[in-house]
Amino acid sequence: MNHDELATFVTELADDLAPTAVASGNGVGALLASAEAIADDKAVLGVMVTAVRMGNIASYLLAAATARAEAIGIPVRNRLKNGRDLLRELPLAPATVNRVARLAQHLDDLPNVVREVRDGDLGIEHADAVIRGLDHIATRMGADGFTEVRDKTATMLLAHARIDQPAQVMEKARELGHELAPLDPPSIPPADNPSLNQASISRTGEGRVTLEADLDQLSGEKLHTALDALAKPIPAPDGSPDPRPRAQRTADALVTMITAYLASRNRPTVGGVVPHITMTVPLPVLVGSGGEGDSRVARLGFTGSVSAETAREIACGSTEVTALLTSDSVPLDAKRTQRFVTGTLRKALEARDGGCQFPGCGRPPAWCEGHHIQHWADGGETNLKNTVLLCSLHHHTYVHGKGWNIQIGFDGHPWFQPPEGGEPIRCHNRRTLTLVNHAAA
Repeated sequence: MNHDELATFVTELADDLAPTAVASGNGVGALLASAEAIADDKAVLGVMVTAVRMGNIASYLLAAATARAEAIGIPVRNRLKNGRDLLRELPLAPATVNRVARLAQHLDDLPNVVREVRDGDLGIEHADAVIRGLDHIATRMGADGFTEVRDKTATMLLAHARIDQPAQVMEKARELGHELAPLDPPSIPPADNPSLNQASISRTGEGRVTLEADLDQLSGEKLHTALDALAKPIPAPDGSPDPRPRAQRTADALVTMITAYLASRNRPTVGGVVPHITMTVPLPVLVGSGGEGDSRVARLGFTGSVSAETAREIACGSTEVTALLTSDSVPLDAKRTQRFVTGTLRKALEARDGGCQFPGCGRPPAWCEGHHIQHWADGGETNLKNTVLLCSLHHHTYVHGKGWNIQIGFDGHPWFQPPEGGEPIRCHNRRTLTLVNHAAA
């Protein structure tokens, strides 16, 4: 089949799949569009298998054409560097460009892999995993050592590619790289190199904060280990499953870990000062009174202005407010006694609650914040009768967000009432005790 015949074949296939051909009732297009309740299972499945094989063969065809174009100098004549640049001129995703270009570079030295792609039996994603796996092993062993085991290793990875997913092929290659590497390997694999670590924190146009990180394997393992227990599903008070998806639980776990770190007394200082979240807030924002312009705006140190609702929520916890301002932006010392749950009060609170007291939780004290039952800005005192330990999830999502009500009952412990009302629920530490049904003092 020459170029013209190949182009004719593709055109005929495209025409066969067009709506006009489907309406005529002939060809593959008509088979796939049939409205009949009983279809030819074998024929439909056969189309699927053939389509996969065609896609694999097309990948080989593109790689072979790329290698040929580079060999006869087409990229240079078009003011391009190589065949990869030619592929970028086509409507292909960057990942596809890279896979095809790598296959084109190995058409001669990996005959078994190339043959399976050419015959349509192996997808380019799997073939590319074999190629990248071999490159990884070569960097671990060095050129001389790898030459001796190249063919055997390629055969082994190809066998895995026939039955495993590309990620599993790469994992096998990493295992072989560790196994075959000499005591003094010529290079550090990227997975083991912390000097390649990167992380960035940025604020979106909506005011949210995004975090991106690229970590070495050991650092990633530490992160997974730290987040795993914190990201476990937490049943709702009625026993129903945790409604949060995995991604949200992981985000909540990260926030909990950061909150616990900021609450720790033994951490690095900046200029001799232990870092805290800082907020400058006008008094009218906290008490909900008058004020205009900047006198109604609270600001955080890194991320800027926040809503009045968020400012009041922040002031409920253990955040350090660097300045409390009047409506005229004049610094004001408005402490009634002490706003933060610290020192001996914190110790007493930990002794009474022992962790998050939201029904069904019980996370340890280090992961918890001191919540004012009656808001500080509304006259609530910072004492044992007006505070309770809550983890970040139940503090911000359930109490502030969903409106759960909390009271200190006749037994001296917190009781919780759902936002829709109903009988109060005993706190987590006293959930198994047999007490009277009503908690009101």
